This record gives sequence, C-alpha cells and structure tokens, in this order.
Amino acid sequence: MSKEDLPIKLDFSAIMASSVHDMKNSIQLLLGTLDEVIDELPAEAKSHAKILRAEREGRRINDQLIQLLTLYKVGDTQQSLRLSEHSVDEFFEELHIENYELLALRGIELSIKCDEALAWFFDRELLKGVINNLITNAQQHTKNKIQLSAAICDRKLLISVDDNGPGYPETLLKRYGTPHDITPDENSDESGGTGLGLFFSATIAHLHKNRKESGYLKTSNKGIDGGARCTIWLP
Repeated sequence: MSKEDLPIKLDFSAIMASSVHDMKNSIQLLLGTLDEVIDELPAEAKSHAKILRAEREGRRINDQLIQLLTLYKVGDTQQSLRLSEHSVDEFFEELHIENYELLALRGIELSIKCDEALAWFFDRELLKGVINNLITNAQQHTKNKIQLSAAICDRKLLISVDDNGPGYPETLLKRYGTPHDITPDENSDESGGTGLGLFFSATIAHLHKNRKESGYLKTSNKGIDGGARCTIWLP
C-alpha cells in the first residue's frame, strides 16, 4: 500500500478547537451587529421580546464557545494563568458596563457590593469569563435582581454572584473543590443546562493556586431573598 492509500489521521480535537474559535468570532461579529441594530431602534421597540431573546441566546452561545475553547486549552496544557494584581471594584465596574444594558432592558437590576480598596491577584480574562457565565445563568432564573459582591475571608478572596430567583436545586448545593466534582450533563434535567458552565467555572477557580491551596466554587441558596448564590474562593 502506497502512502497515498493510507488512511488520513485527523487530530479531531484540534479541528474542533479551530472550528470553535471561528464560530466564536462569527458570533461576536453577529452580536456587535445586533447591538448596532438595537441602538438604532426607537426606545419603545428596544424591549421587544424577540430582540431580547436573540441577544440573550447569542451571548449564551458566545459564552459557551469561549468555555469550550478555554477548556480545550487547559486539557492540552496550552492555557496558563496570567496573574496580576487588580482592583476588584474596577473589575466589577467593567462587568457592570458590559452587562448593564441587556439586563436593564429585561428589567433586571445589577448591583455591586465591594470595598473600593480591595485588590487581589487573579487572571482577569479567565475570571471575567466565569463571572459573565454566572451572570448569564442568574438572569435566566432571577426575578429582577443580581448582585456582585466581594470580601476577604480566611485569607481568600470571595466573589459572589447572587440573585433573587428560586435558588439552586438540592443536588447542586455543594463545594466544587476540583473540576472532577461535576461532569458536564450532570443534573441537566434539574438545572435546565448541561453543567458545562459550572464545570468551566470550577476549572478556572481550581487553576488559581497559592502555595498548596487551590481555588474552588461553592453554591448555596443564601442569595437575595433566599435566591441562588455562587461563590468563587481564590487563595
């Protein structure tokens, strides 16, 4: 058998990663165009349910593609943390600006609770992906409020995303010390999702290490009025 007749060996994971990257770019371009269309609409039309649904689903797809690409890089050891000291309050303000308009159109209030002097070392872009994912999840379940808060406890930074929705189902209330504590598709019937977002968030938290300690995720129903709270603990 000649070399020409040999079966072609494809690196499917690399092909998938490349495809995800291209799809992510296309979705971001689509979202940018949609934002321009919304800006040109008269005020009374901006809250139209179909427009909000298209915007929400587009952002959700974009978030999932970013998660998949990041997890691929983690698994392929291409992803390393870029740790720098950041103002947590300024970090929250950036997230607020990115999410405020869409949340406001849906009648959801996004608030911040953070000491202006609070600073910590973390990977800004990776943590932004985690918080945006948690905000996206919260807006699907909240009644009308989401809050970002941060504090120091036991020499760790605690960042929480709270909402005033019905809270997490009992099976999701636990500490996620490592990404292995949750498998994508786990509890999909109860949570209404695939579990990928929680797996992604736990992975990024776990990547943050200080000496022998690793970050982790913890869920509870201590949010606003008994709603959901997801807390990221960073050493």
